[in-house]
This record gives sequence, C-alpha cells and structure tokens, in this order.
Amino acid sequence: MKNLLKTIALATLVVCSTGCETDEMEFLDNPNEESTDISDADLITSNIQRTFNDVIGDYDYPSRRIIRQAYQFSTYLGHITDDNHDNIWSNTYQLFSNVDELQDIDEATASEGGIPYHVGMAQVLEAYSYMLLVDYFGEVPFSQALLPDEFPNPVLDAGASIYAAQLTLLDEAIANLNEGDTNQALVPSDLYYGTFTSANWIALANTLKIRAYLNVGNAAGINAALADNIIDQNNEDFQFEYPASTNPNPDSAHPFFNHSYGNGGVGIYLSNQLYDFMNVGDNEPPFIETETPKDPRARYYFYRPTGNSPSGIDYPCEGSNIHEYCYVGNGYWGRDHADDEGLAWISHLNTAPGLYPGGGAFDANQFLKVPYVRYTDASLAGAGIRPIYLATFTHFALAEGALTLGSNGNPRDLLETGIRKSMAKVSGFATNNGIYTGGFEMTVNDINNYVDAVLSEYDSVNNDGKLAIIAREYFIAAWGNGIEPYNLYKRTGLPDLQTPIIPAGDFPRSFLYPESIVNNNPNIDQREVTTKVFWDTTGYLD
Repeated sequence: MKNLLKTIALATLVVCSTGCETDEMEFLDNPNEESTDISDADLITSNIQRTFNDVIGDYDYPSRRIIRQAYQFSTYLGHITDDNHDNIWSNTYQLFSNVDELQDIDEATASEGGIPYHVGMAQVLEAYSYMLLVDYFGEVPFSQALLPDEFPNPVLDAGASIYAAQLTLLDEAIANLNEGDTNQALVPSDLYYGTFTSANWIALANTLKIRAYLNVGNAAGINAALADNIIDQNNEDFQFEYPASTNPNPDSAHPFFNHSYGNGGVGIYLSNQLYDFMNVGDNEPPFIETETPKDPRARYYFYRPTGNSPSGIDYPCEGSNIHEYCYVGNGYWGRDHADDEGLAWISHLNTAPGLYPGGGAFDANQFLKVPYVRYTDASLAGAGIRPIYLATFTHFALAEGALTLGSNGNPRDLLETGIRKSMAKVSGFATNNGIYTGGFEMTVNDINNYVDAVLSEYDSVNNDGKLAIIAREYFIAAWGNGIEPYNLYKRTGLPDLQTPIIPAGDFPRSFLYPESIVNNNPNIDQREVTTKVFWDTTGYLD
C-alpha cells in the first residue's frame, strides 16, 4: 500500500510528534498490504478531508496572531517555533500519501468505472495543500517526496516549480470531476459541502487558480480562470462546519467556542487592531475612536460579557505610554500587538469571539458571563464554521487584481460586492438559525451606510489608498481565517497594521521547518524567518 508504507518509511520527511492523531490514519486492517478495494475509497477520501481541515487549523492559529486578527503575546518567534510545525508536515504528507492510494484504487477499478470523483476531490485538496506549504515554507520536498526507496532524503524543490505543478494538477482534478459526471461515478462523502456535486469542487479548483495567479501577479491567468465556474456566491463557500456542543468541556465544536465558552471563562484575548478597523470604540481615553460608522458585523463577531471598562489586574496597560490602544472603549476588551504585560490570562469578563464564525453568542447587550449565555437562544453552542475560502474572499482578491494587475473587473464594484456578501454571510448566522438578537441585528440601512462610507472613502484617494481600503475590508471579512490575511499582507504590505509595542523580532515572511525534519534529512537546512517565499516581493514588514 503506497500511502502508509511511504509514510512509515519516510522518517526523514515526516516525523509525527506525540500529539498526532494517528487513529484517523489507521483506516485499513493491514497497512502492509496494498488495497485496491473500491469500498475503501470513501473512507480514505473522508480521512483526506478531515486531515485537510486539521492542517488549515494548524496554519490558521499562529497566522491570526502574527497578522493582528487576534492578539499576539510577545515576540513573533514564540508563535512560529520549529517544533510547532511537525503536525503540519506529518498531516500534509500523510494526505499526499492517501491521494496516491486513491489513485491506485482508481486504476485498479478502471473496468468498473473507477472513482474519478474521489480522485478529483482529493487532487484539489492536494494542490491546495502544496500551495500552502510553499506560502509558508517556501521550498519543500516535492519531486522526490514519498519515494523513500529511491530518495530516502528528498531534496527541496523551488516554490515556483511546485506552484506550476499544482496548477497542472488542478486541471487534472477538473478533468476527473468532469469524467465522474460523464460516467455517473460513485459519489464520495463530502465533509465540506454536505451533498457532493462536482460543480462545487470545480469552482474551488478554479478559485484556487485565481488565488495562485494573484500571488504571482499573473493577470492573464486570473482572466482565464474567471471564464470558468468559480466561488462567487455564498452558497459555494468552501468551509468546514462544526457540530453544536452539549458539553462545556472541549469537544468537537468550533475551536473558538471550546476556548472561550467554558466554565473557566474566556481563555483568549482579541485584537485591538481589529476593533479599530471595525470602529467599535468610543470617544473616551485612552483610545479615542474617530471613524464612523461602526461595522454592522461587530455584534456578530464579538460577545461582551460586560459593558464596563477593565480595571485592576485586567487593565495592566493603564497609564502606559507605549500602548497605541490599551482599551478602545464600549466594553470591548482587547490587547495591543505583542503586548507582554502581565494579566489575568483567563477572565470571565474578556470579550469573546461571538456568533460568527465560531458559533458563540450574539451580543445583544446581555452582559452575561460566557457560562450563562453559551446554551441560550442567542448562541449556536459552537456550531460554527471554519471559513477556508469564501465568495467574499474571491471578490476582494479580484478587486485587488483588477486594481494592481489590470485583470478583468471593476475594482470598486468588486469591493462593494465583497462587503455586501460578507454582511449577508454574517447576518445569516442569526436570521437563518432563529438567534435572539434583542433588536440589535444589522439592518439594510446599517449595511448601506457602511458601504456608502467605504465607497466614499475609496473615491477620495489615489490607487495606493484604494488598495489599502480593499486590503482592510478583506482583512475584516476574513475574521476566523488568518491564512488569507497573512498572504495578503506579504503580497501587498497592507492593510496598515499596528507596529508591535515591544521589540518583537522580525516579521515572519516564512515559517521555520520542523526541527525533526531538519535533524533527520541532511538535504534540508533550517531557513530564516526573514526568507521570503518566491512570490513575496513586498518591502519591509513589521
């Protein structure tokens, strides 16, 4: 069996840390016997989908912090140390091995019609995963990967060549998905869209082309992908849905809910930078909010257990002359970027992630501590989503491409569509689920006033200013996804983000290789966090 034999043999490439969830990998009775049983295909495909979501989560957690979407404590390096990335590598290369296994089954069952849907879906996720490896690590094993007998110590491949290979793989995936339609092939389980249709996965494949071509600055490539089916409607969003929790302890609910709605209180701090972008503050010191209107998504994004200002141990920045924000007001408790002041790490009064996307509570001025609101009719009890690639992301990306590369589309119109689709997505979490809003839900007037303000600002500035606005609105709409804002920041140097309030070290243009990989493969030397990936041409970032 290719996949598990390769994974076991490739100790120099994939070394699983003690925290790996190996039970999901052990899906066949004997890992030393090759399987060509078509009945195994759905189990393997489901494993690939679960693994991909785990990998996204492992990228997302540090990305949200270094990019100021969430609060980063102290230095950058503390969030991207090499021993934190074993799971990314082990799970990603396990996914690649499992794709190989599906292709073996497809070949062995060709006379029965094969499994082109399974293979096509898996190839889309393989291409996405390789592109993410390049986005975060630059050069990774590719041409010699998963061939342990021939290449026990695989070399690193250039990021540009890996990107090019994945664009070809996406075409192969689309061909397989179309073949499945022609042959009325066996349909796989779909953990992302619920009911499998080839159209959804073809749309994702074409959208990933846009994502890649935007990174490398290829307007013609973007235009070619635009001619096909892409993710441009909210019902095509690529997202992972979590079930509701009935237990206050961590379980299968959304990670935001698990980390913020337990009996111990809110265990994370939110970002003052995001609060500032969303204009949620007041006109009282220490930070005076001067921009309007308030973002209509704020009550969906954040839940305030109190309307009071922090004090005492919860307010260590009081009187500080290095904090840009400290406290923005209106009960929104957060932290400045890289703030390393002492604090009560878990507090019942910290502002928590709200209804969207983590399935927490809608903020209707209840001002109840999280244990008292988590299972009320204002909460989804953790039944949130991981927003991996949404239609709103597509429109912001296309707006950027149209403005900076001259790709097809009107950047102003695309910006407006992106904002409106984000508002519809977020507000739907309440209206589609019967959530109690206490009369504080966003209205059509709220949305129109916000959009009009953004477009008025857009019309008043030059192209550099227009790009900054597109980047800011993308950043806000991406709440719950740190990956795309991280790429956006490396690609454009925007939006304009808070400088760390302490010396936080170099901004990571790429992540460190896992220590286990460097120690076991003589062909891989550790990289510097200042080393740019091949498409990153932006100047200094902090």
